[in-house]
Amino acid sequence: MRRTLAFLLLCVVVVAWWATTSRQGDPVPPADGGNTPAPYPADFEQRLTRVVGMRLELHAPLPGAPIPWQTACDHPAAGHAAARKGGRVRLSNAGPFPAHFLAFGGTTAQFFHQNLRAATEIPLVATHPRTRQTTAGVAEAWACEDRSIWFRLNPKARYTNGRPIRAGDYLLAILLQYEQRCPEFQALAEVAESLCAHGDSLLSLRLKSPVSITTAAQLLHAAEPGFYQHFDSRFRETYAQRIPPATGAYQVSSITRGRCICLQRIPSWWGEQLPLCRNRFNADTLEYHFLTDEAQVWEYFLAGRLDALQTRNVATWQQRMDDIAHLPTLVYDAEYPLPPYGIALNTRTLPDRELRRGLLHAMNMRLAIEHMWRGEGQQLPTFHTGYADLTPTCTPQYHYAPETARACFARAGYTRQGSDGILRNSQDKRLSVRLLYSPNEKISTMVAHLIRSAAFCGAEIIAEPQPWQTCQRQIQERRHQLVFWAIPAPEAPTPARFFASHAPPQESPFGLQSAAMDAAIARFEQAPAAETLSAVDTLVYKEAIWLPGWKENRVFLVHHPWLQIPPSPWCYDAADAHIFWVHPAEP
Repeated sequence: MRRTLAFLLLCVVVVAWWATTSRQGDPVPPADGGNTPAPYPADFEQRLTRVVGMRLELHAPLPGAPIPWQTACDHPAAGHAAARKGGRVRLSNAGPFPAHFLAFGGTTAQFFHQNLRAATEIPLVATHPRTRQTTAGVAEAWACEDRSIWFRLNPKARYTNGRPIRAGDYLLAILLQYEQRCPEFQALAEVAESLCAHGDSLLSLRLKSPVSITTAAQLLHAAEPGFYQHFDSRFRETYAQRIPPATGAYQVSSITRGRCICLQRIPSWWGEQLPLCRNRFNADTLEYHFLTDEAQVWEYFLAGRLDALQTRNVATWQQRMDDIAHLPTLVYDAEYPLPPYGIALNTRTLPDRELRRGLLHAMNMRLAIEHMWRGEGQQLPTFHTGYADLTPTCTPQYHYAPETARACFARAGYTRQGSDGILRNSQDKRLSVRLLYSPNEKISTMVAHLIRSAAFCGAEIIAEPQPWQTCQRQIQERRHQLVFWAIPAPEAPTPARFFASHAPPQESPFGLQSAAMDAAIARFEQAPAAETLSAVDTLVYKEAIWLPGWKENRVFLVHHPWLQIPPSPWCYDAADAHIFWVHPAEP
């Protein structure tokens, strides 16, 4: 009997292990059933009328006047003319394995989602990477009239499960986001007053304040009705490990939990000939390997288990030059919206502005950058950097100044120095704060420098290294004090996302609630310009909520000879842009 029970227990353990370590992605529907759209919920239109904050209409009348359509018929191909289809490409993914695959409504940011969406999602329209003009995506034509934006959907556009994309699908996504109180709805409602479907192929967006058409398109995502038919208040659990149908060239084909995610290119993909996509998305298979640190990435690459390695770590790159002397390399600087790497200060847990100012003067970020980048690094000049003519040019900054830091601490009540060199207040409370971060070699080096410089100013910084998911949870709950933080910068400046009083915590670790900031954001949204954006960044300085980190626009890339990458890539990330191809054959 005991042997039988032991055998059954072993079977349960094996099945549980298999279920948690490997799962196949959703299969592509058969061709003969893929062209049939799934029905909308029976009460869809009734639910649309209940949305508060913007108007959603499924059967809006067609416009009476002709629409001045623009198209991409004369736009050049974004990829290289020599590119060829086929082969497998193996890449590493920076960051932890994704905790979920939700298209919206996730409570924590997932680093892999950027790679996943770059490969699996095409927006309505986008900025052409070569010409910088608006070009076609899911929409084959578009128009802007006053505060209205029109999109005419490409009749060939399909989800990765084969079903057609309809205008009403964009309304469905907004409805689901609204009903589940997702921050994505609030971001759209801030700039739009209505979204209407005029039949299956025509979509119109009415704006409250001026934003670019590409920015508006980034806020709109289609939801395939068949996939979301069981969507309810428990969706964060029931849909967390399901892959949503998307609009791009690849679909997830397999997952090895914690280790690897494979994507497969869709045969005869509908967007193959779009100027935005032509000669891109060339590999048949993409493998993303989740490795623990950069040393392991180098180990995999040098052993031939990865096809390319891309880094911004100049110190490691210099150390590895002898190992890669026989391989093709690229080093290039790119101008693009830069992630706001830096230390975010939480106003909810650090409400004293003078204390925050003192901490900013006490952390010597410039010295840390000099050591980390061996004299080649640069500090970000302002929060919104890399936006061409919109980038502020004269934003004040905090510089390392021990005497100024101590003066700020004194105004915050910390006037007496203890025997350990740390300042104390009248209640004998030590000036001690926690710095939350997700550790790697580079970040840990930075933290060590900041701790030493702050101690010289009388402040104790306690390093709090935590896994990325734990960091995100603390940010979501607003429990952190200081956090090393950054997220991918949006294509166009959206200061409300980070600094508005209603900004969601996962995108605003500052916890700022400032009428002056809200007013500055409103002025920028009404008149986007370097001057109005500079007013926002100046308030970031005055509120003492962010210490600028480093610019990461110098890219070091090495690849094996069978992987081809154009010598002068137009993008700052050749892997994310999918401009590579395999030739003549993979090893």
